[in-house]
Amino acid sequence: MKKRIILTAALTSMVIYMLSSCYKNKEDILALPTVSFRSDIVPIMVAGGCGCHNNGQAQRAIQFSKADTIYYDAILGRVGLFNTWVNGGTHPGLGEIYFKPNEASLIKQWIKEGAKDDGGGCTVTGVITYTQKILPLYTTSCKGSTCHAGIAANLDYAKMVATKSTLVNMMNSSGNSGHPGGTLSLSSCTVKLYNEWFAQGQPQ
Repeated sequence: MKKRIILTAALTSMVIYMLSSCYKNKEDILALPTVSFRSDIVPIMVAGGCGCHNNGQAQRAIQFSKADTIYYDAILGRVGLFNTWVNGGTHPGLGEIYFKPNEASLIKQWIKEGAKDDGGGCTVTGVITYTQKILPLYTTSCKGSTCHAGIAANLDYAKMVATKSTLVNMMNSSGNSGHPGGTLSLSSCTVKLYNEWFAQGQPQ
């Protein structure tokens, strides 16, 4: 009888300890997996279903990739369109094109989590000039019929220098504020690149 009491007491103590430990470490429970922009969303956007955006023919659609280069900001910059599309809207361009149900679910969840870029490993080094670094990024990510040089003003070096305060605001908020045309999502690499360009005095 005494052994049973001791055993019961020991088991009860273990259960209480385990429950209290789980409660104290609830941060581990709350750290649920999130949708990765680089691993989950980008593969959808550069797959066959988005062929017009990945065929190197920029006049047809904003390019998400070309050869082995992925234009992350071109994808991030269209979060608002994706959000409308996966919530009952239609493809912004021509044709009845839809994401697969599992793809739409991933995109919805990613947007719900803040549509963040998890590719923070980018390193920016050397002299950052407008001609060699900023202009190519602007051309692939910002120009298009529904963007700059289309319904919005085309930006050149002089205009970017003149609107530095606007650009700084955009970079400091990762595109959440400052952009006259509405909220953007900017990749961590773009933010680093522009901030280094500012720090170097915006060389041409």
